[in-house]
Amino acid sequence: MKPIIVSIKSLQRDEKGESQTLELVSEGKYYKKERSQYIVYKESAISSLEGVTTTIKVLADGTVCVLRTGAMQQRQEFRPGMETTSWYDTPLGRTLLIIKTYACRVQLVDGIGTIEIEFDVTITGMGAIYNQLTITVQEDKTTWK
Repeated sequence: MKPIIVSIKSLQRDEKGESQTLELVSEGKYYKKERSQYIVYKESAISSLEGVTTTIKVLADGTVCVLRTGAMQQRQEFRPGMETTSWYDTPLGRTLLIIKTYACRVQLVDGIGTIEIEFDVTITGMGAIYNQLTITVQEDKTTWK
């Protein structure tokens, strides 16, 4: 496992055109298992997901899966041009999400680089929300080995 710094910039825009941006930085770990790359970090109060561990799994074909465990459970899959479904499980109940991926670009070399994803999320009973997600991964050189 390699210590890393994960920077996430998220832009969300609703059907009315109102947008919201969120940026967060977290320490994490990177490792490779077989042909997949893994980025693991803990969420913070800033993301409203405190108590959740996020794992980003990048498959050899460029598919990106985001897995969340802990205080809530979720699995999202991003494949350009495809629509996937996901369940968002919280202590308050389960919600169905429909994810339509427009772009998924992965530029990682030994866990260092960027992942850019553009997608719509439709939540049961609500409209679609457009998202741009940029994940930048850098080696954590402050960690003593």
